[in-house]
Amino acid sequence: MKFIQEFGYTVKVGQEEAHQKWVLENDERLRKAAPPGSKYIGTFIAVYSSEKHAGGYRVLLELDSYGALDVGAATTKDPNSEWSKLVVESSKFTDTDWNMPWSNELLKNVVDATIWDPKT
Repeated sequence: MKFIQEFGYTVKVGQEEAHQKWVLENDERLRKAAPPGSKYIGTFIAVYSSEKHAGGYRVLLELDSYGALDVGAATTKDPNSEWSKLVVESSKFTDTDWNMPWSNELLKNVVDATIWDPKT
């Protein structure tokens, strides 16, 4: 099974360049620290989007199962994990005001999805 988990967020005003520098410096650490069952695809900036409230940045993870969501949550909660340390470090750039754009989405590969047409 394959999923893509997307986290959209807004970077604090005046922190755009520092955020980019942090991502550049920590990209490989993020890849290596991704929780079991997850693969860090990368952090992206929305060049253009029709989404008005998703935030300007996206973190994308590939997950191999629904169970990877639980493993990821536990890994993020573990203060001794490298992944947790990176998430906390990166959060200093995130504008956490509830009025700021953000998003969270789970996409399932269509070849793994249960899809059917209603009977007429």
